[in-house]
Amino acid sequence: MSETVVFDKIFAIHDQAVGMLRSLKIAPYPTQYKKYFDEIFIEQADAALRKAQKEAEAVDTNSSDLARYLDIAHRTLITFAETHADISAVAKLQEEYIQNASEQGIERCINFIDGLSALSDNMLSELEKAQSTINHLNTELKHAQEQLTTDPLTQITNRKGLLEDLEASIEAGKNKKLPLVMMMIDADDFKALNDFYGHLTGDKVLHFMAQSIKSLIRGGDKVYRYGGEEFIVLLNRCEHDQAFAVADKIRTKIEHSHLIYSGKTLQLTVSIGVTTHHEGDSFESFLERADQAMYHAKNEGKNKTVLID
Repeated sequence: MSETVVFDKIFAIHDQAVGMLRSLKIAPYPTQYKKYFDEIFIEQADAALRKAQKEAEAVDTNSSDLARYLDIAHRTLITFAETHADISAVAKLQEEYIQNASEQGIERCINFIDGLSALSDNMLSELEKAQSTINHLNTELKHAQEQLTTDPLTQITNRKGLLEDLEASIEAGKNKKLPLVMMMIDADDFKALNDFYGHLTGDKVLHFMAQSIKSLIRGGDKVYRYGGEEFIVLLNRCEHDQAFAVADKIRTKIEHSHLIYSGKTLQLTVSIGVTTHHEGDSFESFLERADQAMYHAKNEGKNKTVLID
């Protein structure tokens, strides 16, 4: 079965699961979504699709294992670097002691002092090599960690990165309201565009949208690909009036964009839901309000910005 066929079948099941949740008025929390998706998948999936699912799950497992390995490697490097710093300090103090020792002391202990001096030179040389290795490994580790949280298609942070970035904010906001804003941005009628022009064009549209959103937010703010044609934006130190203005600027820019495909201009629009942080918000409650606001924008005719405070 080709990747395109698998993609289409999985998204068809996704659409049915979301439609069922909406019709039953059940919030699309991950556990609820998985329950209905799995039920529909079991009913409809053929052998080829089940095989594709197992292969995808194997990739997810490998990614999770790699993440755990990188975390251990990161902590090991930090420990090694701290130990290295302690040894380096001792070696430098030793060298100062040797240099400041009295001539009489050196004459009495010349063999011992010469031995210490040679040892100090060797230690410093080896420590310099070790520091070079640490620096190189830290660079490689940082690159590997970034790959785990970067969406390869749009080159922005993925859902895993969103969860990691929000973790500290959710903890800090248990007992107070934070000046933090979440936007959920969804491409209007993206499935129809994908079906008509093909997945390659759809991929280019998603990359264009990601980079357009990124260009309109501040350096300290971030955009994430949450899944499919949905993006999340987090604005720090921002109030709701400000946030609505930024969101509507994004919506307007995409509406007035001119993407050309095979001599035809693609008409792109997005629906945007905006919400502010509430004291005691969990990730799920914060996300649910943004999702509700986005669906209000869809229900009001799409190409809208809606804020739920």
